[in-house]
Amino acid sequence: IKILYFAALQEVTGCSSESISVGVDSTPKTVYRTLNNQYDLPNRNRLKVAINDCFCSWENILNNDDTIVFIPPVTGG
Repeated sequence: IKILYFAALQEVTGCSSESISVGVDSTPKTVYRTLNNQYDLPNRNRLKVAINDCFCSWENILNNDDTIVFIPPVTGG
């Protein structure tokens, strides 16, 4: 799958995207847990998640070639 990073997540990971292999029945929640072990990411409770440009649940099952975006809160005026 491909993962896109924006804002604070891009700063923490040092990249705008990466591709990783995931197991059967992987979800955004399990992927984020794995990435958090690698990068020490912010608490996921403050993030939204989208698969293939559609907001979704953290429990959605991922498919080959999916693109995940973890979306941090937007601030500003």
